[in-house]
Amino acid sequence: MELALPITVYWDLAPNTPFDDALLRICDGILECRPLMLQLFDPSPELSEGARAILKRFRETPVSVSLTLRYSNLLSLAGASINELDVKELLLVCDSLDSIGDMTCQPEVGLSFFVSSGNWRELPKVVSFCRDHGINRLILPMQRLYNGETPFLLSAIEQKLLENALKAVGGTAGLRLTIHDPFLWRAFNPGIPFPQGGCQAANTMIAIAPDGGVYPCPTLPERLGEIGATSLKDIIASPAKKELRGRIRHDPVACGSCLEISACHGGCRGRSYVLHGSFDEIDDACR
Repeated sequence: MELALPITVYWDLAPNTPFDDALLRICDGILECRPLMLQLFDPSPELSEGARAILKRFRETPVSVSLTLRYSNLLSLAGASINELDVKELLLVCDSLDSIGDMTCQPEVGLSFFVSSGNWRELPKVVSFCRDHGINRLILPMQRLYNGETPFLLSAIEQKLLENALKAVGGTAGLRLTIHDPFLWRAFNPGIPFPQGGCQAANTMIAIAPDGGVYPCPTLPERLGEIGATSLKDIIASPAKKELRGRIRHDPVACGSCLEISACHGGCRGRSYVLHGSFDEIDDACR
C-alpha cells in the first residue's frame, strides 16, 4: 500500500540555523502535507533561533513534534521542560556515553544513540545507563547517508554477540525502544517480528536534509527534489517519488525464495542501495 502523504517528516537542521521567512515557508509546506509527526533534529550547541521559530510555528497544530538535541543543550535550556518547549518528546543525541553526563534529574528526556561500527559494542552499557538513570526512552536512529557516508551494519555473528551481551546486562525490559534497522532489532528482540512491515522510505516517511534536499528517508540518499525550489507536496506527488517507491515496494530479486523475507522484507533498502547501487541486492547485514 502506498500512502498519498507521509505520516512522519524527518527534518535535520544545519548547525545554528537562523530564523528567516524561508524557514517558515518550509514549515507551511510541511503542514500542507498534514503529517502526524515531525522529527526535528537541531545539531547546534544551543537551541538555534531557527529551531525555536519552527517550534513556535508548530505550536497548537495537530502535528506532534519530537525534538532531538545535543547533550550540551541540557544546560542551555535552563531546566525547560517538555511542556515549556511544547514538544511531544525531547531526546538527547550522542554516539558515546563519554559525551554525556548526569541525566538523573531529567526523567522525561530520552536518549538517541547513533550506532556505528566504532560504538555498537557499547550498546549493552547504553541500556544499563538508561536503567541506572531512570531513562525509559531509547532510540537507535536511522543513519544519515546524505553526504556519502559508509553504511553501518552488523554481520550475523555480530548480531548474535550483541544479543548475548544484552542478555548479560538483564535485557531491555522497561525501555521504550525505537529501532529502524531490522537486523539490529533482531539482536534486541530475538524471536519478535520486526514491527514496521518492510522499508517505509517514501511511504510513511520523508526526510529533509540540512541543505534542503528531500529524500525518501535519511538512510536512502536518492534526492527527490529541493524544498523551496519545489513545494514538499509536489515533490511527494512527483513521478520520481512514485517510481522510486514502486521499486522499494518489491522485495529484492537477490533474496529469491529466502525464508526470512517475510520477516525482514529485504532489510534496509537504503543501505543495500548505497553499497550495491541497486534495490535488487541483499542487505549485507543478512549475510
